[in-house]
Amino acid sequence: MSAEDKNIAYFSKGFSLNLCCKQATYLLLKKEELQKLSFKEETALKFHMSICKFCRAFKIQSAMMNDAIKQSLSEMVLMPQGDKEKLKLLINNNLNKS
Repeated sequence: MSAEDKNIAYFSKGFSLNLCCKQATYLLLKKEELQKLSFKEETALKFHMSICKFCRAFKIQSAMMNDAIKQSLSEMVLMPQGDKEKLKLLINNNLNKS
């Protein structure tokens, strides 16, 4: 059963605000990918976030990582072609060693 199937099964059982952290992080990541959450999902996530400091910290850390990735990708676009080729060779050499 996929994560999405488990999520659908959980929220179709009835209305419950009791998410575990695993379910909350799944919903946070789903929302981060700009997917629309259902009313039940959004409500349960808000309730969980109000009481769980660990998931609030995860949300902040995840946003920081996404910003860092976006910034590094924008820097890669500005990288000269010769440097890009050197980087590709370095990555391929390291992959072949593994």
